[in-house]
Amino acid sequence: MRGATVYAQGQPIDLAIAMQAAEWLTTLMSGAATPAEKTAWQAWRQAHPDHERAWKHIESVSGGLRELDAQASRKALLQGPNARSRPASPISRRTSLQLLAWVSTIGITSWFGARSPYAPDFARAALADLSTSVGERRELTLPDGSHLHLNSGSAVNIRYTGTQRLLQLVQGEVFIATARETGRPYRPFLVETAHGHAQALGTRYSVRQAEGSTVVAVEEGAVRLLPRHGDGKQLVQAGQAASMTAQQVLPAHAVSPDIWAWRQGLLLADAMPLRDFLHELSRYRHGLLGCDDTVAHLRISGVFPLADLDAVLLSLPESLPVDVRLRTRYWVQVEARQQR
Repeated sequence: MRGATVYAQGQPIDLAIAMQAAEWLTTLMSGAATPAEKTAWQAWRQAHPDHERAWKHIESVSGGLRELDAQASRKALLQGPNARSRPASPISRRTSLQLLAWVSTIGITSWFGARSPYAPDFARAALADLSTSVGERRELTLPDGSHLHLNSGSAVNIRYTGTQRLLQLVQGEVFIATARETGRPYRPFLVETAHGHAQALGTRYSVRQAEGSTVVAVEEGAVRLLPRHGDGKQLVQAGQAASMTAQQVLPAHAVSPDIWAWRQGLLLADAMPLRDFLHELSRYRHGLLGCDDTVAHLRISGVFPLADLDAVLLSLPESLPVDVRLRTRYWVQVEARQQR
C-alpha cells in the first residue's frame, strides 16, 4: 500500500503515514508505553508536517484520546458503554492489544476512507471468512478437499456455489493445492483479487495481492490469469510467475522455489537489496521497519527464521556495515554504521 493517498484535515497524505499514526495510537492506548516510546512518538510527530497532521486528525476523530488516561481508554474500549452496570471481565494484554489494533485499523477506514479507494479493504479484511494477523500463518482444508495456506496478514472469503469454487483474496497471500473436482457439473477453481482472476488447472500455486498488481507463482500444473478490465489472458506454467494488473498480464518469468519458503516459516534472500529485505520482514512484524537511503542498496543473503525477527534484525550489523536503532519495539531504523 505504499504510495496510496488518503486525506487528513482536507489535505492528501501518504497512507503509510496514516498507518504509522494508527500504530502510535495502539502503542499509547495499550497503557504500557514506556518513556522512551513517548519520546519517540513526539519525535515522529515533529519529523514531518504530515506526521503531525495525521496525528491531529486521528486524535480529533477519536475524541481527543491524548487527553484521556490510557488505562481508562482501554477499559472503555474493552467493556463498552455499559461498563458501569456489569463487572469487568479479565482480558489479557495480548487480547487488549489485538483489539486496539483492530479498532485503530477500522478507525483508519472511517476517518481517512471517504476519499480513498484503498481504505475499504481494512474493513473487508476484518469481516472476512478467514484471516491471519501479522506474524501468523494458518493451514486448513477447504470444503472440496483443497488445501489452503494463509500467509501473515492475509484474509479470504470462501464463495463455493453449484457452478464454481471461488476464493476472494481480500489482502495478503495464499498458497493453494487444489483438489480434483469429482462432481457434476465441473466447477472451476478461481481466486479473485482486486485485479482479476486466477483459474487453477490442476495446480499448486500462490497468489499475492500487492500494491497495483497481483503476483501468481505456480509450483505445479498451470494457472490462467484473466485481468479484470483487459481482454488478454495468459497461462502461467509450473516454475513460472507473472504479475497481473486490472488491465493486463505482464510476461511470465522463471521463479525460484524460495518464493514459497514462508510456508516453512523462513525467508530466503539471495543478494536481496536491504530495503526489499526489510519490506519483506515487515509483512511478519508489527510496527515500522525502515532504512536510510545510504544503505538501502546493500545486498543480503541467507536463510532467516520468521519466528524470531528481532534476532534477525539485531544480527544485521554482523554481515553489513549498518547500525540497527530500536527507537521503540514498534519502530526500527537501519542506518549506516557510525565511526566509533
